[in-house]
Amino acid sequence: MIVGIALAEALLLGIGFALDQPLLGVMTAGALTYALLAYRHPNLAWVLVWLAFPFAIEMVIPGGHALYVPTEPMIALAILTWSVRVLAGKPIRLPRSSLHAPLAVLAALTLLSVATSAFPGLGLKGLIAASGYVVFAYLYCFLNCHDAATVERSVPWIVGSGAVWGLFGTIRVLQQGLTLQHAYGAARPFFTEHGVYAAYLAMILPLALLFALERRGSTRVMYAGASLALALGIGFSLTRAAWISLAIVLPLTAALWFWWRRRLKPMALLAGLSVIVCCVILGVGAGGRITKHAGSIAATEDASNLERFNRWMAAVEMVRDRPLLGMGYASYPHMYTQYRRKLIITELAFVHSGAHSEIFRLLSEGGVLGFLAAMWLVGAAAVLGLRIFRRSDDQRARLIALASLAGLGTYAIHGFFRTYIDLEKVAVPFWAGLGVLAALGREFDPADGSLSGRTPGTGT
Repeated sequence: MIVGIALAEALLLGIGFALDQPLLGVMTAGALTYALLAYRHPNLAWVLVWLAFPFAIEMVIPGGHALYVPTEPMIALAILTWSVRVLAGKPIRLPRSSLHAPLAVLAALTLLSVATSAFPGLGLKGLIAASGYVVFAYLYCFLNCHDAATVERSVPWIVGSGAVWGLFGTIRVLQQGLTLQHAYGAARPFFTEHGVYAAYLAMILPLALLFALERRGSTRVMYAGASLALALGIGFSLTRAAWISLAIVLPLTAALWFWWRRRLKPMALLAGLSVIVCCVILGVGAGGRITKHAGSIAATEDASNLERFNRWMAAVEMVRDRPLLGMGYASYPHMYTQYRRKLIITELAFVHSGAHSEIFRLLSEGGVLGFLAAMWLVGAAAVLGLRIFRRSDDQRARLIALASLAGLGTYAIHGFFRTYIDLEKVAVPFWAGLGVLAALGREFDPADGSLSGRTPGTGT
C-alpha cells in the first residue's frame, strides 16, 4: 500500500510537470496525502485544518467563484473522506442534544429564505459553504469531543496558533507604526480585515486565560505568555468591537471562575497581564492613538459609525418589506443599494459589504423567523454551557465549557457590530465551540444515545 501511494504521488507530480502545471500537480498530490491522512487519523486531519485556516487566502477559480485556499478544499476532502469511513464501518446514530432542534429549524428557515430570494443562486452557494463549516466543526466535534480529555489535548494547538498570530500582528504594527491603515492591515494578506483578525483572537483569549489560571509552573507561564500575545494582537488591531466584547466577557468569566474555585491568588495573574499590556502600549507611544480610537466608539461624526447606522436602517427597511423570511441568505450586500438612505452618504456607502451587524443581517436576510431561530440556538447554547459548568463532575469539562461559553460570548457581542460568520476564520471556531458544548452536555440529556457499535472517544 505504501509503495502504491508513493507511485500515485509521483505520477500526479509527473503529470503536473508534463502539463506545465507543476503547482497543480503538487496540490493534487497534497490533496491525496491529506485525504489518506483524514481517513486514517481524523483528529489529526481536523487539527491540521485548524492550523491552516488562518493562512487561507481567497482565490477566484474558473467560473468566477471565490474559494479560500487551502482551508475549504481541505474541509471538503475531510468531509468526503469521513463519509467514506462511516459508510465502510458501522452506522452512526446521532445522539440527541438540546442544540439540534434550533439548528435544524434555523437551517430549514434559511433554506426557505433562499428559495424565495431574489438571488437564490448566491444564497444556495453561501448555504452550501456554511453547511460545510457546520458539518466539519460542529458535527465532528459533537461526535468526537464528549470526552473532556480529548478536547484538552487540542488546547495547546489552539492557543499556541492563536498566540503566533497575535505576535504576528503586533510585530507588523510596531514595525510600520500604529496608524489606522497599518493596524487595519496588521495580519494581511491572510486576515484581510482587522475585525476578522480581532474576532478570531478574542474567541481564543478566554481559553488561554482560563488555562493560565488553572495550570502551575512552566505551563502557567506558557499560557500566560500566549494570553499576552493574544491581548496585544487585539489591542494593536484597533478593533473597537473586539475591545467592547472583551470588556464585557472577561470580567464575567473571571467572576464565574472565582465563584467556582474560590481562589484569589491566581487572579493576580489577570491583573499582572493587564498591567503588562498597558505598559507595552504606553512604552511604544501608542496610548494616545488607542485612547483616541476608543473614544470614537460613540462619535457621531465618525464615518464608520455613520455608515454602520446607515446599513442598520437599510436592514430595518428590508424587514418591513419582507418580515417573515427576509430577503434571503447572503442577499444583503446586493439589496443594500436599493435601501440605502440618501441622507447619510459616506465614502463607505458604495462599498460592497454586509450589514455591519449579525443581528441586522439575521433580520434582513432571514426575517423575524430566522432571527428567532438563531436566538433560540444562542440561548440553548448558553443554557447548556452554564449547566455543564455548574453540574458536571468532571473538572476539565467545567473548565472547557466556561472557556467555550466565553469565546462564543465574545463573538456574540462583537457580532452586534460586524458580520463575520460566513468567513472560515470565524466560522470554524464558532461552530467548533458549539459542537464542544453539545458533546460535553450529553451527560445531562436523559434521552442521550451513543455511537452505534463504537467506543466513545475513538472518532467517527
